[in-house]
Amino acid sequence: MNDKTKIICIYVVVAVISVLILATTYYIRGRQVKPELEAFYERETHFAPLLKLEKDLVLTNQAGKEVRISDLKGKVWAFAQFYASCPMCAQRNSQGLKKLYETFKGEADFQLVCITVNPETDGVAEMKAYAEGLDADTSNWWFLTGDPEALKAYMIEQMKYQPIVQRADPEEAAEKGDYEHDMSIAVYDRNLSMVQRHDLFNARKKGEAYFNGEENKLHYTVKTLLEKK
Repeated sequence: MNDKTKIICIYVVVAVISVLILATTYYIRGRQVKPELEAFYERETHFAPLLKLEKDLVLTNQAGKEVRISDLKGKVWAFAQFYASCPMCAQRNSQGLKKLYETFKGEADFQLVCITVNPETDGVAEMKAYAEGLDADTSNWWFLTGDPEALKAYMIEQMKYQPIVQRADPEEAAEKGDYEHDMSIAVYDRNLSMVQRHDLFNARKKGEAYFNGEENKLHYTVKTLLEKK
């Protein structure tokens, strides 16, 4: 073997080794588990009000009893929009809201409030059936219906939610429900002031770690407000 052939062989060996090293590096990187995005939050003890409910609203709960928003003064409560036939609400309510309820239902000052965005078809019978499906007690978890015009105006003007939109695409409506509405959970203090909103439904799409962080923040907010008498 002459010198030229030796040099060529050396270059070939080096090239092959380099390719193997690069291939191994990319393989190892591909096999590494990427950490999920985590939700970060400071453990606040004071929550500045984002809005305060100045006006009252009369509604009807799942037992057919007339209740008012003003009845919630002095309580720490969480609020969510929903309607009985919404598949996304069913997922959120049976998971995020149900867990919140189970965690704090023993607290006399805690309340969950769900108001239908479709009062035209969601009457007391639908509210009762929905509540029973979640083992919700009327004393601390209301499912509410009422006058369609007054109810929707209150959620837009007082609670600052976006107007309810009826989905025009039949396929989208079949998958997500007939109405598009906010899926967040709002937390109110004892003075009827909203202090935070937590969107657990969409947080889950960012990974389990992020969802857990948002859920922990929601529970921490409620717990902190309940400790303040």
